[in-house]
Amino acid sequence: MKNLQTMKQGVQKGFTLIELMIVIAIIGILASIALPAYQDYMIKANAASAVASLGGQKIKVAEAFTMGVGATGTPGTLACKDSDDNVIPDCTGAGVLANQTAIGGMTATLTPDSTTEAGKITWECIITGTNVNKVAPKGCTAS
Repeated sequence: MKNLQTMKQGVQKGFTLIELMIVIAIIGILASIALPAYQDYMIKANAASAVASLGGQKIKVAEAFTMGVGATGTPGTLACKDSDDNVIPDCTGAGVLANQTAIGGMTATLTPDSTTEAGKITWECIITGTNVNKVAPKGCTAS
């Protein structure tokens, strides 16, 4: 009788090989779904970070537009200098902001347009890089 109880306890401990193989298969399936989703998430985060990094410079270009500093010195003119006549970083001609320090292979370019409505700047956002077509931030076009 004792020997039968010992055998039953031995069977109840541990996992069989087939159970372990099923667990490994499930983990493999989950990983094959999760890794591409994570890679897309990282690309989207890098693109959004490239646009966000230009936020401070957008304010400076808007200030220059409002104060009228830069090439003409008249309000309503897009320029790349702030109110202290310092050149705005990452700004190239007529207030175009280009993030030259690309983040994760993404480069953001923000172009101001002051011709659509007097006294107002609208920004055009273009993201360049690899795999940006499906993950461009809202309001940005991929190229």
